[in-house]
Amino acid sequence: MNNLLLRRVFRARTAFRAGTALLAAAGLLLAPAVAALPALADDATSRDATEVGTGLQPLGVVSAPDGTLYVSDYHWAGGVAVFEPGETRASRTITVGRFPSSLAMTPDGTLYVLQTTDSGQAEIGVVSAGAAKPDYAIAVSPGTHWLTAGPDGSVYVANPAEGSASVVPPGRTWTERTIQAGPYPVELTVAKDGTLYAANEYEGTVTVVPAGSPSPSHTISVGAKAHPHGIAAAPDGTVYVANILTNDVAVIEPGGTEVARRIPVGGAPQEVVAAPDGTVYVSNSTDNTVSVIQAGAGAVAETIATGEDPGRMAVRADGSVVVVNRGGRSLTVIGWAKKGPGPVPAAAGVPDAGGSGAAAQASDGAAAAPGLPAIAAAAAVVFLGGAGALIAVARRRRKDRPDVPAWTLSQGQ
Repeated sequence: MNNLLLRRVFRARTAFRAGTALLAAAGLLLAPAVAALPALADDATSRDATEVGTGLQPLGVVSAPDGTLYVSDYHWAGGVAVFEPGETRASRTITVGRFPSSLAMTPDGTLYVLQTTDSGQAEIGVVSAGAAKPDYAIAVSPGTHWLTAGPDGSVYVANPAEGSASVVPPGRTWTERTIQAGPYPVELTVAKDGTLYAANEYEGTVTVVPAGSPSPSHTISVGAKAHPHGIAAAPDGTVYVANILTNDVAVIEPGGTEVARRIPVGGAPQEVVAAPDGTVYVSNSTDNTVSVIQAGAGAVAETIATGEDPGRMAVRADGSVVVVNRGGRSLTVIGWAKKGPGPVPAAAGVPDAGGSGAAAQASDGAAAAPGLPAIAAAAAVVFLGGAGALIAVARRRRKDRPDVPAWTLSQGQ
């Protein structure tokens, strides 16, 4: 990868998004619209995907234990849209801080929202089940962060600039301890036994931290130039790592000290999620697809089309998978349909009234530092480097492929 090219792309992205942040601060981004999420058939037998427009700048997504879906709307006056179980439309919006991005959901239904204050302080808003706004906020360090929930209800905060992860125990109003997580940990996952795995994007490694330990036990290389980003632990403890630049998923077996196998997927795979049955879903951000990997498999079983720039995903209680399409400002719902016709063609999203979804091109989680509504808002998007810049380069490198949309900087990169 050409370092000069990376720097140029980052500068271009920063300048473009500064304008988007200013529009958001002025309230010019499209207000949240009602979106329909298709219900699943009772006698479902095959996968089916439907794209629905939202009118949001969707970035983060999580599902509660009862199937309630939460989607963060990433802009100055953004909130978190709520889709209740059994409903086909967004029923309400939770009022949170500025630029809500990464979300985490604990087993008791508490929602954690990465947000910023009016002055640009990064913090985590904590929302009780059913509440209309955060009960309180937990301050975190400035810069980029991602959230993930552990099986015991603790929330882990990735601190890339500090090479660490902070831990918020259940019910606490502060970060209780800090774990060394290797160089530039972007995303985290916690296995059922409490082992923490951190994807070290610039180092090309995964740092492994035993349950309760403040420091790693070992580090696993996934490729010096792979740029690992998304990471997820399956129910059996197998860990899957999405490598943006090598277009594959590295598989680490429980207790393993090296990569057991690699599974080729689509272009610039950025996020990964594991369903309760062990099925793994990988969002390929430049191909506009999701790769489906069966539990224990060594190859992709199915590739499903999504909207533009798929990112974070969530598995709902009914088994459906919801994909955030950041560039398309939409959601793709991957469910199950009756035998018969093939997958339903993706429906057109809500028209983007002048906005291109540029601010949402970062992966779910990077906390902006928006500051004041006009002047300081331009600085809000400086954090959108890392994986986003690499994906922009990947798209430009792939623009000669007729089957892949040729995204350019002017289209929201």
